[in-house]
Amino acid sequence: MNFENIIEKRTVDEGKHSLVLEISADEYRKDYDQYNDDIAFNILYEHLQNRGDDGRPSDVKIHYDDKDGIIRITANIHYLGNDHTGYTFR
Repeated sequence: MNFENIIEKRTVDEGKHSLVLEISADEYRKDYDQYNDDIAFNILYEHLQNRGDDGRPSDVKIHYDDKDGIIRITANIHYLGNDHTGYTFR
């Protein structure tokens, strides 16, 4: 899957981070032939890794919009209490 073809939308409501990834059904079907939350978690995890995002996802769900031909992956992203990567500035 070409992760550059994913549209990401984020919201924060009272400290709760929510994320939606939108992928065209055609792009999704290049690699997957079924819709399930385990696949959605794997896609989301790799997307976060590619972005260098250390958030931890929960409540990951996949939704297929047949009318628009869009796959939506929804999740909550948790940041508080994470073990953050240490950065050295020069």
